[in-house]
Amino acid sequence: MAEGEQCPRCGQALVVQGSFSTRGVRFGFRPEELRLFSLSLQFPEVPVPGTAAACVACGLVWTELDAAVLRQKLHDLGNEDVRQRLGLLEGD
Repeated sequence: MAEGEQCPRCGQALVVQGSFSTRGVRFGFRPEELRLFSLSLQFPEVPVPGTAAACVACGLVWTELDAAVLRQKLHDLGNEDVRQRLGLLEGD
């Protein structure tokens, strides 16, 4: 992540990088900053709807996902650095 990168919609600096994953029939966003090993039965991807929008002038493409689900995935599966940066450590 570029240090200090901000959300183009809300302006918050709580941005995580990741990739889109197509595992079987599921389509989702997989954050990069996950722990390497986790004893969890949950999938690391956050479901993303099949719709998106794009700017013809600059090429920015966006979609939306459930922010609460993303925060929970990062809380449960994120590495310590991302959990600390986003205020998701136990007791926060």
